[in-house]
Amino acid sequence: MSTKKKLKDYIQKSVRKIKHRKGYGVHSPFAFSIITEVIEEKTPYYAYQRMRRIYPNGGVLPLKVAQLLFRLANRFRVRTVLEIGCDGGYSILPLLLVDSRSKVTTLASAQQQAATKSHLMLFHGSLNRTEFVESLDRLSENFVADMIVVNGAPAGMDAENLLAWMMAHSHEQSLFFVRGISPAHQLEQFWDAVCECDQVEVTMDLFYYGLAIRRPNFFKQHYVVSF
Repeated sequence: MSTKKKLKDYIQKSVRKIKHRKGYGVHSPFAFSIITEVIEEKTPYYAYQRMRRIYPNGGVLPLKVAQLLFRLANRFRVRTVLEIGCDGGYSILPLLLVDSRSKVTTLASAQQQAATKSHLMLFHGSLNRTEFVESLDRLSENFVADMIVVNGAPAGMDAENLLAWMMAHSHEQSLFFVRGISPAHQLEQFWDAVCECDQVEVTMDLFYYGLAIRRPNFFKQHYVVSF
């Protein structure tokens, strides 16, 4: 990333922090609680100390994002997770730390699987609750995820088809976390499709990241959140 681009992003994020912090202007009690009690929560969870050793500055996934994934899974009592776009285990490790009953399935090539398994064994010590598949059609037709983390789109699948698949394999309380939604990032168009989807009622733009929550009894809500 060029110095000019870094400066532009820094200014944009600084302005957002001023305008969209602490849930100001949010009238929905549900959205306000997610912003103030999950996204901006400062509670030092037991897993944070361990996570600080795994997520160095400048790594694949920032520590604060890993901690947010942990808090989201904890708040929504996530048990079944699907990761689309393998990042070596960095996105799924916080989700495995939340609860001993949680199970994670990750979409990864054979080469990615080998590297991810090695990483998970090093930092988690077990692969018992992790399943690897090379394509989404390898999953059971009855597969349903409490949470889907999207790090990248599968090869040969456009935004519309990916979103349709996710709707078919999630439930009315599922949440989605999308990495890379800002302009010029690979999932910007996909995130736009998520925000427009009638089956997704609550969406939050966290600058580089998008959080979407299914709640069929809610009116459609979209928020820009400082993160």
